[in-house]
Amino acid sequence: MSEHQRALWTLSVPVSSSYSDAMQGFTRQSFVTSEQHKEARPSRTRRDREDLEKIADKLETFSPFSDEMSLRNIITGVNANKDVNVHSLFTIGRKIVATMEGQSLFSVKYKRSMKAKTLASSVAVDVAKDKTIDPALLFQRFLVVSQTADLSLDEVMAHELSPYPPSLFEAKHLLRKPNKAQLMAAIKEQSSDDAVLKDVPEVEHNVLDVGSLLHRLKWSEGKTYCSIADDYASFTVKHYGKATIVFDGYIGGPNTKDITHQRRRKNRTSNKVNIAEGTKFVGKKEDFLSNVENKQSLINLISQRMKDRGCNVIQSEGDADVEIVKAAVSMSSNKRTSLIGEDTDLLVLLLHHASTSDGNKLYFYSDKGSPATVYDIKVMKKLLGNDVCSSLLFLHAFTGCDTTSAVFGIGKKLALHKVLKGDCLQ
Repeated sequence: MSEHQRALWTLSVPVSSSYSDAMQGFTRQSFVTSEQHKEARPSRTRRDREDLEKIADKLETFSPFSDEMSLRNIITGVNANKDVNVHSLFTIGRKIVATMEGQSLFSVKYKRSMKAKTLASSVAVDVAKDKTIDPALLFQRFLVVSQTADLSLDEVMAHELSPYPPSLFEAKHLLRKPNKAQLMAAIKEQSSDDAVLKDVPEVEHNVLDVGSLLHRLKWSEGKTYCSIADDYASFTVKHYGKATIVFDGYIGGPNTKDITHQRRRKNRTSNKVNIAEGTKFVGKKEDFLSNVENKQSLINLISQRMKDRGCNVIQSEGDADVEIVKAAVSMSSNKRTSLIGEDTDLLVLLLHHASTSDGNKLYFYSDKGSPATVYDIKVMKKLLGNDVCSSLLFLHAFTGCDTTSAVFGIGKKLALHKVLKGDCLQ
């Protein structure tokens, strides 16, 4: 279009538009065009409206304007650790600039420790392993002690150069793991066919150790924690009915499972997550459960869902094994009862606390795997005898349990056979 044509078109627009409006009024017709900008199209406005609703829902669930002073992610609810300092980035930047003053450009070095630590860099970090004592330094100290104290050099050299006794510890502050399953297998060998059943009998009531149940169901990323709790409650009622559910406690202070929890975490830690009604699960289930506060919050949520479905829920302050056994023994006085769990501790406690007097049957088995091995507790206790069953707690603790170390070279099977054969040992 030439300059003359553009000028003619521009000057004729007012007159042409007047003619156009007059013709539209006369013919009662109108000429309109659609909005040309893509942001004004119906699909884009609908998407913008949905996004605004999502943002409003998140801000309502995790409000950044609350009185809580913790630094947290308003999308996932993850709380920052104390080492996160990204909110002080300007102060950190000024310190870095100050270290550059008066130095040559090519001599300036930046360390990773100087960087601002963000929330993303602190999630599920590896915990540094304990440093061991240098054997050479330990040897030198033994030599000094042998020269200045009552110990002789021969006595000093008779000991292994180690910062901890390997016969009792796997690593520093970590007890040697006992083989609990060995004791269960040894007890099974001493039982008859009427004490160890291959088919799961019908019972009137179930008592569940929920510690293993937490790891049985898969979590789908993107599901809310409330829906995950509903899945656990639905699974429990579907397979076990309105059972008695016993939960461990994780934030009540030190308990007998601390060493076991330390071993399961495998030197990993995870940030605390603020669980609300609409909080969605992201990441890995193992990382989430490695934080005891996260685990306790989820247990509280699952407990409420199970109560709503008619289950009898018992919340222990610490290790729940004793509470589980007490609930099963008490229930068996009125109903035929099964205790469902996997831990050898439960079998040992049942044999110790259960009564052989007249009453309903009491069974113990694990439904993880097939076929299941079902222990008839009262029949088994009669076969082993009250004296052996009363000694099982000491035997189990002496050869290694949750609070005592397994002694290298001494197995639970050997200890049980000595108790079975030796009256003087009992």
